[in-house]
Amino acid sequence: MHDASPVAGDDPLKAHKELVSQFIQAFYNEKDFERAKSLLTEDFANHHPGVGKGRDRTITTFREQAATPFPQFSLTVRRMVAEGAYVWTHSLAKVDPEATGAVVVDIWRVQDGLLAEKWDVGQPVPEDSTADEMMSDHR
Repeated sequence: MHDASPVAGDDPLKAHKELVSQFIQAFYNEKDFERAKSLLTEDFANHHPGVGKGRDRTITTFREQAATPFPQFSLTVRRMVAEGAYVWTHSLAKVDPEATGAVVVDIWRVQDGLLAEKWDVGQPVPEDSTADEMMSDHR
């Protein structure tokens, strides 16, 4: 078993969450694609429309569609839940710091200490709303 996660110990869910956190930071926020690539399986399956299979394809597509045209693109995780081999993140994606953004839910599958698969859904924050209204707990 290959373990790319830096979290040692007996808590695989914590390790899975740390792996996802490291990938999001490297890939989306720092644009450190070599580091991000090391956290993905060779045949990483990205179910985002038009991306496809393979870690290189994920990196190339993101560079072309987001990182190059929007160098300040960021993804800020507000919630993260792990169960079994899966991690769910509830995040705010922004093309630049002043943008309203979009609320995104990603589902990640971990296999042998690496990210093996990802699904996502998202919706833009409407002009008459805020990200906090859409993402905050109402208790």
